[in-house]
Amino acid sequence: MVLRVFASLILCVVALSTSAIGQVVRFETTMGDFDMVLNPTNNPRLQGHVDNLLQYVEGDYYRSSWINRADGTFVLQMGGFFSDTKRPPMTIVSTRPIPAFEPVEGEPGIAGLSNTVGTVSMALPGGAGGTNQDGGTSSFFINLGNNAALDANFTVFAAVPDMTVVNQIMALMKLDRTTEPQFGAGPGNLAFTDVPVQANGQQVLILRAFVVEDAMSIARAVGGVESIVAQSSANLESGEAAPILTSGISQLAASSSSTGPLVPITVPEPASAIILMIAAITASVLIGRRRP
Repeated sequence: MVLRVFASLILCVVALSTSAIGQVVRFETTMGDFDMVLNPTNNPRLQGHVDNLLQYVEGDYYRSSWINRADGTFVLQMGGFFSDTKRPPMTIVSTRPIPAFEPVEGEPGIAGLSNTVGTVSMALPGGAGGTNQDGGTSSFFINLGNNAALDANFTVFAAVPDMTVVNQIMALMKLDRTTEPQFGAGPGNLAFTDVPVQANGQQVLILRAFVVEDAMSIARAVGGVESIVAQSSANLESGEAAPILTSGISQLAASSSSTGPLVPITVPEPASAIILMIAAITASVLIGRRRP
């Protein structure tokens, strides 16, 4: 009986700690899994970005898509392309974009978050006319360093609590398909300049993406982004000068210029508040059992 009550209290604590936070989405890839906490600051103006990603996730649009850009210490980008083969395709004709819903309206800076390590932003179309803040659809990128120069255009809407798998993907060999005339991407196409390839010669595929429903996993993910959100907010408030990034013609529309790598090498722990509350509940249960 006591154990059942204790378990119920823990679940209540977890539910209270995560009820104000957006969903957690898990991406299963051929290199391992990583979670993404949507709207970690619980800003209502980010609901459009949450709904946008979830319609692709819940519609299974990311299944068998591939991670197309692992750009140095800059970004890891995905969610844009399918391929007819697991190995790098011979020509660009063998790739096709993920079918897109209506673009989401950009909200750069409104969440109080900067494009710093572990944060996630929508990829945007760009060109000679500049970056289209309201052009984001299925493609997104995970920041690998201090990319604060992107804050004016790119909306931070999520964060990754554990960068282990991201780091492993970044460590893979990369192919610059734009240097291959037979591929046909053309020079300057950033979508195909840093394609990660596994040791078996295959591309890194997203096997599936889904909304996490396990309460403990959600609590762990939400707690894991606390330090990332704090660092991101502090970076935005500091107003420190960031490197100027050159606009490009791919989804991200920016070069790989950035500051040095800041990728975490440890797995963040769950929120300290949750741990303290569980400890308090445990103590009260034990005290209650000792009473005559």
